[in-house]
Formats: sequence, C-alpha cells, structure tokens
Amino acid sequence: MNSDVFEISVKGFLLRYRVCPGVYPPSEDTFLLLESVVPGKKVLEIGCGSGILSVFCAKFGSGVMSVDINPLSLDCAEMNARLNSVVLGTQLSDIFENVEGKYDTIIFNPPYLPSEDDIEGSEQWNGGKDGFKVTQRFLDSLGSHLTAHGESWIILSSLTDIQSLIRTNPDFSFEVGGSATFFMETLYSYKIILK
Repeated sequence: MNSDVFEISVKGFLLRYRVCPGVYPPSEDTFLLLESVVPGKKVLEIGCGSGILSVFCAKFGSGVMSVDINPLSLDCAEMNARLNSVVLGTQLSDIFENVEGKYDTIIFNPPYLPSEDDIEGSEQWNGGKDGFKVTQRFLDSLGSHLTAHGESWIILSSLTDIQSLIRTNPDFSFEVGGSATFFMETLYSYKIILK
C-alpha cells in the first residue's frame, strides 16, 4: 500500500487520498470530473476506483453509493473515505448489475480508449473497438436509475466518434461540462439528462 497522502483542493473542499495498488489512480480524467460535477442529494459512482469522486460528493453533503467490479477499488474507496472523515456505501457491481434504486447524480469514468487489445489489466482503459463498449452498456441501463430531474456525468475522448454515440442514444441530452487537452487527445466531461 502506498503510504503517501496526496491532497487536492476542489470547489473549496480539501480532498486527501492514497493511491492503491491494482486500482485506477486519480488522473486527468478524474480531475476533469471533479471540476465539472455538482452532486445531487443521492449520488451513485460507477467504477469508483480510488473513490476520490465519491469522497468529494460526500464532503459536498450527498449520500453516496460507490460501486466497482474490482474489490480492491472498494477497499481503496473506503480507506480514502476514512482519510476524509466521510462515509460511503460500497457495493461490488459490474456497472448497474447489483445497483438498486434511483439517484440524482450518477458518475462514471468509463474505459474510453478505442482498442482491440485484450490484455490483463486493460479493463481500466480499454473501451473496445469504438471506445464505447462499456459506455453503451452503461447508457442502456442509465434511464432506469436516474431520478426524473437527475443527471449523469461521464468522460468521453476525442479519439472516439462522440457524435455517433449521441445519435445512437436519442433518449438523452448530452452537454459538454468541461474539457482538457493532452498530447493528441481531448477529454470531455459530459452531463447527460433524460429528455
């Protein structure tokens, strides 16, 4: 376990976190979501990784459920919650598989890089041939877990055909919340609401 404690200030909240082996660490995409999201009363984070987004929402006053397919991520999220004196609910789940109920805010930083590699550990970044393999599974079930006025936040990459994804999902409105450019890629945070 990495014992170094990192700190970041977001919207007036000081967040402390540790990076955990085998868990997706807070990265540029995470920080973009942190700057974009304004959490509602009841929050669900899919693929919570280190839990830093969940911790931010809990500090904001939201009730938070953090889910991930990786049990190490849930342990890491719980540790980072304790480090920030907040409480999270955690659940092992492949996207919405073990999720019940509706949420005001649903956050997901999906694997979004287009790739046909199938190597061990690639599930953290491999979005399949078009980059939307996991994102589309998420969108297929999103509507049944959002409250009437709820919103979802995801990360999408300029390396994918974002307009194609939007056209394929006409039940949702997509609005860019923020962006950040790195080398040959621009990352976008998108707010998604039911039409």
